[in-house]
Amino acid sequence: MTRPALDADTLRRWRLVLGAAAGDGLRGAPLDADDRQRDQALGYLYDREQDAQQRDRSGGIGRADPAAVQWLGKVRTLFPQTAAEVLQRDALERYQLHGLLTDPAVLDTVTPSMDLVRILLGLRHMLPPAVLAKAQEIVAKVVADLEARLAPRALSAFAPRRQRHARGGKARLADLDWPHTMRHNLRHYQADTGELIVERLFFKRRHEQRLPWHLWILVDQSGSMSESVIHSAVMASIFARLRAVRTRMLLFADDVTDASGQLHAPEKLLMSVQIGGGTNIGAALACARGQIDTPRRSVVVVISDLYEGGTRAPLLREVAALTRSGVTTLVLAALDRQAEPDYDRETARQMQACGAEVAAMTPDALIDWLATRMQGR
Repeated sequence: MTRPALDADTLRRWRLVLGAAAGDGLRGAPLDADDRQRDQALGYLYDREQDAQQRDRSGGIGRADPAAVQWLGKVRTLFPQTAAEVLQRDALERYQLHGLLTDPAVLDTVTPSMDLVRILLGLRHMLPPAVLAKAQEIVAKVVADLEARLAPRALSAFAPRRQRHARGGKARLADLDWPHTMRHNLRHYQADTGELIVERLFFKRRHEQRLPWHLWILVDQSGSMSESVIHSAVMASIFARLRAVRTRMLLFADDVTDASGQLHAPEKLLMSVQIGGGTNIGAALACARGQIDTPRRSVVVVISDLYEGGTRAPLLREVAALTRSGVTTLVLAALDRQAEPDYDRETARQMQACGAEVAAMTPDALIDWLATRMQGR
């Protein structure tokens, strides 16, 4: 009896599963460029199976190999999240590749990058003290690079605007400072006619412009949002330095954590973040709403892929309550590694129907958006 021929996709899958052990019948299976990278990543890990079986079990921690750090980042981009978690778990537990992190010198051989920070944040609970200190240095370097790029833009966008009437622009009668104007011009009082000749007018700054804005940045810290957490911590830290803005940062997964007290040191904040868990946007919005006392000068920015863990009803009620009270609510949808929007569009549509604005934008664009909203009123 002749066995039915396997289709190309099945051949491809078996080729990836078997790797170097694939027989002649599978060696010609069609693999595209991404598949070849997957094959290399799988081979890097599982081709060492025989070595693992022969290794003295008392040997311990494995050899220091900087390539393994890069491998941990690569599997996150090549495989779905669930598969990447299995590979990472096998690498760290089955093959003890976390041994490479026992020597701080290993981290000296790699270039600080967003990918490396993402890996270190995910593994930090496994790091010994000496390596943890080196990891903090790497996180601080990446944070500093991000701040150097984004801070000048924010400072420029939120620079105080010169009052138009202060240099001959059109003045507003409502802004006239009567007490100051009267005192300055009393010397021109005409006693014989009872008239006061006003030679100079003084205007006060509008009270509304002296009031600060209040900004809440709500960040999804589920496993798929690690890079957004990094960018958001840096952005929140920059806004916290602006005199015109009072900034708070809430991190949420299954629960909500107020990280506002750590915005002065975003690198330390990141080293304490618990990446992973569910997504409870509704709870984060409720927490922010409970802290707001000046709704019309408050902005809530939600940064998430919008895959709400529970029902949407509580989430939508919170959005509606915020927008009815006058709070400006922006839903900032997640971007994938290619800067393409990657989020639950139905949740976004329903939040928009409740009054929120929905956008997918880079950190630079967020600065401009906030500056327009806060200085435009």
